[in-house]
Order: sequence, then C-alpha cells, then structure tokens
Amino acid sequence: MSIEITDLSFSYEKHQVLHNIDFSAHDGDLVAVLGPNGVGKSTLFRCMLGFLKPQSGEIIINGHNIRDMDSRAVAREIAYIPQSVSPAFNYTVQDTVLMGLTNQLGTFRSPKKEHVERVLSILDSLGIAHLRHRGCARISGGERQLTLLARALIQNAKVLIMDEPTANLDYGNQYRVMERIGSLADKGYTIIFSTHDPNQALLHTSRALVLSDGHVLASGPSKDVLTEDVLSSLYGIDVSIHDLNYGDSRCMVCTPSAAAS
Repeated sequence: MSIEITDLSFSYEKHQVLHNIDFSAHDGDLVAVLGPNGVGKSTLFRCMLGFLKPQSGEIIINGHNIRDMDSRAVAREIAYIPQSVSPAFNYTVQDTVLMGLTNQLGTFRSPKKEHVERVLSILDSLGIAHLRHRGCARISGGERQLTLLARALIQNAKVLIMDEPTANLDYGNQYRVMERIGSLADKGYTIIFSTHDPNQALLHTSRALVLSDGHVLASGPSKDVLTEDVLSSLYGIDVSIHDLNYGDSRCMVCTPSAAAS
C-alpha cells in the first residue's frame, strides 16, 4: 500500500475544511479527486505533502507516519506537480528537471554526469528529450507540464500528487499529458490528481475520490463511483452517463442531461 488516510480532519482556525476523511491508494492506482471549488481538495493535498498538520487522523505513506517525517523524508516518498504556469525565468528544460534533485544533493552540491543522464532518460520516457536545451518560456503548456512531471520523477518518489495537471491546456495537450500520466501508473507509480472534468476521470483513471463540503461523498473504482446521482449532487445539475465505443473497447461519458435530450 502506498498511502492510507484515516479519520483525517483539518481546520483553518474555526473553519473546518476536512471532516473525517478516509482514503487509500495502492501501487499503480491513478486516482482522480473531484469536487467543486472550496471543498478541500488543495487542503487535502497540503496535508498529504506535510505542508499542513491535521487536527486529527493519520496519513501513512509507504508504512511511515507523515507526522514523524521531515521534509526530505517526505520528498523521498511523495512528489508534488503543480499546475503549469508561465515561468518567471527562462531556465532550460534540463535545468528545470535537475532542480528536482535539491533534496538529494543539498544546497551547495552540483549535479553529476549520472544525474544528467538520468534526466535525459526521464525526458525520453516522456517524449520531450528533444527539448532539453529549450527554455521553459519557449515551449507549449503541455510540454511545460511534462517538464514539471519529469522534475518530480527525478526525486525517485513513487507517489505523485498533481494539482489539476491539464488546467489551461488545449484538448490535444490534455490528452497527451493524461496518456503519459497513465503510462506511469502502469509502471507502478501511485498518482493522485485533482480535476474538474468528470470525463477525464472516467476515461483515464482507475479510482476516484469525490469530496463535498469537506466530506467524502464517494470513493472507489471510477466507473462505479462517478454515477449520475453522485455527479448531479456534486455539481448541482442533472447529468447523464453514456456508454460509448472507444477504439476496441468501451468508455463512459458524462453530459448535462439537457444535452442528451
């Protein structure tokens, strides 16, 4: 088991954000966390990363209680990939990925040849090795998101947390990024990401965690959890789920009910 959360609650002063959260994810799971703005998705991630200390409950990462881990220990187990934004400095793709070694190298040590070789291997696995010398301000949003993913992978952590990894990307880049993320789950990584798109969860993920008002509304296999009733309750609109042919297999698609009539 990669991560287990039991009876987790968190408050900002008197405002309780998370209420008795129970959740677990295993090696190879690709988990979508869904819920409207303000339901606690980001707060849950910050607790899982050790940035916030919950008032009650436990977070166990690969058998270690996060309360007993310092920041370097957490970074060895779990990596965070933020939303892609335009960078303030035009660092190259290679240098940006090498920044992921900070916790391993310390402040004053420089990367060695073997570190650069590992960067090239990771970039190649994500299909962006040809961009290694390109400045991050001169690549597409999808390529920038894959660069951030590569920076997380060089930490050697097996649990990846991603904050809306396809936000602000066009449809093609959304699909390409999710395909790469899915291939990492196939290799045994545990990946947990937030999304506002139930179709993305239905198409790409194995499991879903649905949050409403800081509570777990539903949790389990995506195709079982993301039902018409759950999604209608979650977003306050009537939705319909359709079972469609998708290549050699079938997929489920969510639409507003009015669009289905």
